[in-house]
Amino acid sequence: MSEADEQKAIIAYFRKAYPMHMASLRVSANGIHRGKGVAAMRRIAKEKAQGFVTGEADIAILLPRGGYGCLLIEHKSDEAMRGATAEQLIYILYHNSIGNRALVTKGVSMAIATIDEYMQS
Repeated sequence: MSEADEQKAIIAYFRKAYPMHMASLRVSANGIHRGKGVAAMRRIAKEKAQGFVTGEADIAILLPRGGYGCLLIEHKSDEAMRGATAEQLIYILYHNSIGNRALVTKGVSMAIATIDEYMQS
Protein backbone atom coordinates (compact mmCIF):
# COMPACT_ATOMS: atom_id res chain seq x y z
CA MET A 1 0.00 0.00 0.00
CA SER A 2 1.40 3.42 -0.91
CA GLU A 3 1.98 6.16 1.64
CA ALA A 4 -0.93 8.12 0.15
CA ASP A 5 -3.25 5.10 0.45
CA GLU A 6 -2.15 4.53 4.03
CA GLN A 7 -2.79 8.16 4.90
CA LYS A 8 -6.29 7.87 3.38
CA ALA A 9 -6.95 4.84 5.61
CA ILE A 10 -5.70 6.71 8.69
CA ILE A 11 -7.91 9.71 7.95
CA ALA A 12 -10.92 7.46 7.28
CA TYR A 13 -10.32 5.80 10.65
CA PHE A 14 -10.10 9.16 12.45
CA ARG A 15 -13.33 10.35 10.81
CA LYS A 16 -15.16 7.24 11.94
CA ALA A 17 -13.66 6.97 15.44
CA TYR A 18 -13.65 10.67 16.35
CA PRO A 19 -16.32 12.44 14.26
CA MET A 20 -16.85 15.06 16.95
CA HIS A 21 -13.23 16.22 16.50
CA MET A 22 -13.09 16.54 12.71
CA ALA A 23 -12.59 20.30 13.01
CA SER A 24 -9.30 19.62 14.80
CA LEU A 25 -7.87 17.50 11.96
CA ARG A 26 -5.44 18.99 9.44
CA VAL A 27 -3.36 17.33 6.74
CA SER A 28 -0.35 18.70 4.95
CA ALA A 29 -0.39 19.59 1.27
CA ASN A 30 3.38 19.05 1.04
CA GLY A 31 3.03 15.75 -0.80
CA ILE A 32 0.83 17.11 -3.58
CA HIS A 33 2.36 16.95 -7.04
CA ARG A 34 2.85 20.49 -8.30
CA GLY A 35 3.87 19.73 -11.85
CA LYS A 36 7.12 20.72 -13.51
CA GLY A 37 8.84 23.76 -14.86
CA VAL A 38 8.02 27.42 -14.41
CA ALA A 39 4.37 26.84 -13.43
CA ALA A 40 5.42 24.52 -10.58
CA MET A 41 8.06 27.00 -9.42
CA ARG A 42 5.41 29.75 -9.31
CA ARG A 43 3.04 27.54 -7.28
CA ILE A 44 5.80 26.70 -4.80
CA ALA A 45 6.80 30.38 -4.47
CA LYS A 46 3.16 31.30 -3.83
CA GLU A 47 2.80 28.54 -1.21
CA LYS A 48 5.96 29.70 0.59
CA ALA A 49 4.63 33.26 0.64
CA GLN A 50 1.37 31.94 2.14
CA GLY A 51 3.18 30.09 4.95
CA PHE A 52 4.28 26.73 3.53
CA VAL A 53 6.66 25.09 6.03
CA THR A 54 9.33 22.66 4.84
CA GLY A 55 9.18 19.39 6.73
CA GLU A 56 5.62 19.91 7.96
CA ALA A 57 4.05 16.76 9.42
CA ASP A 58 1.53 14.83 7.30
CA ILE A 59 -1.23 14.75 9.91
CA ALA A 60 -2.04 17.19 12.70
CA ILE A 61 -4.68 16.79 15.37
CA LEU A 62 -5.03 20.27 16.84
CA LEU A 63 -6.54 19.17 20.12
CA PRO A 64 -4.80 19.37 23.52
CA ARG A 65 -4.53 16.00 25.27
CA GLY A 66 -2.39 14.56 28.06
CA GLY A 67 -0.42 17.75 28.64
CA TYR A 68 0.42 18.21 24.94
CA GLY A 69 -0.81 21.05 22.75
CA CYS A 70 -1.47 18.86 19.71
CA LEU A 71 -0.42 15.65 17.94
CA LEU A 72 1.72 15.81 14.79
CA ILE A 73 2.42 12.68 12.75
CA GLU A 74 4.93 12.32 9.96
CA HIS A 75 3.70 9.12 8.36
CA LYS A 76 5.74 6.61 6.36
CA SER A 77 4.36 3.63 4.50
CA ASP A 78 4.83 0.24 6.11
CA GLU A 79 6.69 -0.72 2.94
CA ALA A 80 8.80 2.45 2.69
CA MET A 81 12.54 2.00 2.70
CA ARG A 82 13.22 5.64 3.51
CA GLY A 83 12.74 7.36 6.81
CA ALA A 84 12.00 10.96 7.68
CA THR A 85 14.04 13.66 5.96
CA ALA A 86 16.31 16.02 7.87
CA GLU A 87 13.71 18.79 7.51
CA GLN A 88 10.97 16.52 8.87
CA LEU A 89 13.11 15.53 11.86
CA ILE A 90 13.88 19.18 12.60
CA TYR A 91 10.14 19.95 12.47
CA ILE A 92 9.42 17.06 14.87
CA LEU A 93 12.18 18.10 17.30
CA TYR A 94 10.95 21.69 17.29
CA HIS A 95 7.37 20.71 18.08
CA ASN A 96 8.41 18.31 20.81
CA SER A 97 10.51 21.10 22.37
CA ILE A 98 7.52 23.46 22.64
CA GLY A 99 5.05 21.04 24.21
CA ASN A 100 3.45 19.22 21.31
CA ARG A 101 3.62 15.48 20.65
CA ALA A 102 5.34 14.91 17.31
CA LEU A 103 6.65 11.65 15.89
CA VAL A 104 7.14 9.44 12.85
CA THR A 105 4.82 6.47 12.37
CA LYS A 106 5.33 3.55 10.02
CA GLY A 107 2.29 1.69 8.79
CA VAL A 108 -1.42 2.22 9.34
CA SER A 109 -1.63 0.21 12.57
CA MET A 110 1.15 2.24 14.24
CA ALA A 111 -0.48 5.54 13.23
CA ILE A 112 -3.92 4.44 14.47
CA ALA A 113 -2.47 3.17 17.76
CA THR A 114 -0.67 6.50 18.21
CA ILE A 115 -3.86 8.46 17.52
CA ASP A 116 -5.93 6.31 19.89
CA GLU A 117 -3.33 6.60 22.65
CA TYR A 118 -3.23 10.37 22.23
CA MET A 119 -6.99 10.82 22.06
CA GLN A 120 -7.51 8.72 25.20
CA SER A 121 -4.88 10.55 27.27
